[in-house]
Amino acid sequence: MMQRFVTSPTEQVLHLVLPGLLTRTAGWQADYGNLGRYPALEWLWSRGGPTPVRADDLETLLCRHYGADTDAPVAALTRLAAVANVPAGYWFCADPVHLTVGTDDLVLSRVVGPSLTAAESDALVTLINDHFQERSWRLHSAAPGYWHLCLEQDPGLSTVPLSRALGQRVGGLLPRESAAARAWQRDLTELQMLLFGAPVNAAREARGEVTVNSLWLWGGGRWPCPPPPAALATAHGHGALLEGLCRWTGTPLHPVPESATAWLASGPPQGHVLVVLEDLFPAAAGDDIEAWMNAMTVLEQNWFEPLRQALARGRLRHLMIQGEDGRGVRLDGGSRRRWWRRSRPFGECVVGLGAESAR
Repeated sequence: MMQRFVTSPTEQVLHLVLPGLLTRTAGWQADYGNLGRYPALEWLWSRGGPTPVRADDLETLLCRHYGADTDAPVAALTRLAAVANVPAGYWFCADPVHLTVGTDDLVLSRVVGPSLTAAESDALVTLINDHFQERSWRLHSAAPGYWHLCLEQDPGLSTVPLSRALGQRVGGLLPRESAAARAWQRDLTELQMLLFGAPVNAAREARGEVTVNSLWLWGGGRWPCPPPPAALATAHGHGALLEGLCRWTGTPLHPVPESATAWLASGPPQGHVLVVLEDLFPAAAGDDIEAWMNAMTVLEQNWFEPLRQALARGRLRHLMIQGEDGRGVRLDGGSRRRWWRRSRPFGECVVGLGAESAR
């Protein structure tokens, strides 16, 4: 379960989660030796204590912020973001994606679902279900970007979340080493051939749009599942999983504020507040260091510097900054008095992050 600050119920704790903050930084630092300077973030990082090391993906980290166990039914929760009720069964996310040919493997280069029209989504789902009508699974689409696969029983597939697979070679990430995995591999190969000749894809290719040439299966779990006790006062962000988690637990969900200054000025509630900033994730997934540094500069101005000032002046007493795998720093009211801790370039901080967190 998520380790939390020990605070009174009336104290405010801000949990800032930044997918893409750590995904590529160690490799970039090794290759380029310079990720730019971000004085406010470096001040916060130098004065904070490390969060526990965890090998979590982003989806597991978000579930833990809501008090859920690691086996939370992620797929059913993302479906709950689009429909009022989820039927009983074992659900997987089945995201429409585009694979490209790499040097020695296929690479998951694009998530296509959000760009599909309702008509395109319905046509593809119908095509797939009609072709595989004798299988034990059924594909569902509540909205163009929300595809899910439902079975009566857990097939025993070990899958990798989409956030970890995006931009990666997929050969080593697909389910393996079981009869169910081999069966899905056969179905997936047949499905990819079916999609290659789909009229929807032919029309999209003619318009210069990215086609759907595979599905990414992940997030399996059984529904219904009782919600955990309320862990958050409120949350800010967007995305199917965040929306589903909030609906499941009854947590208010709001758009991301323009800046930390705006958030502080809004009179945020006491208790634990989650803010998910996804500005860095596209650049990290695309291995684009220049775009990542540009996004970091904007975050430095809009979030890190106002939060540094708020901590220094006592306007904010508790802050946790985490990357997509849960690593990061936590700060409290005493952090501003740790003047002897020298700030270092963020790239250097990341290189030593694992060793520091293990203490």
